[in-house]
Amino acid sequence: MADSKKNTVTQQPVQHITKKCPYCLTYLKLGDEKCYSCGAKVGKVDKLGFAQKPFNWKGYTISIIAWIAFLVYLWWAFFQNK
Repeated sequence: MADSKKNTVTQQPVQHITKKCPYCLTYLKLGDEKCYSCGAKVGKVDKLGFAQKPFNWKGYTISIIAWIAFLVYLWWAFFQNK
């Protein structure tokens, strides 16, 4: 019987020298926090070489406020005791 040893390949983490803007696909330096081409804020590089999109606090906050206003309107229009 032959030895059944598994070939284990240890993969080194990929070291990127640039990152890509996720909006306009422009190459950026690793330390850049803003794309010089489209002006979008970008984060750290991911495993594929793209810059991560930052969390949009303003957009989510406005969305939550709009949903709350809509639900209050529904309550006022249809479920309020008259």
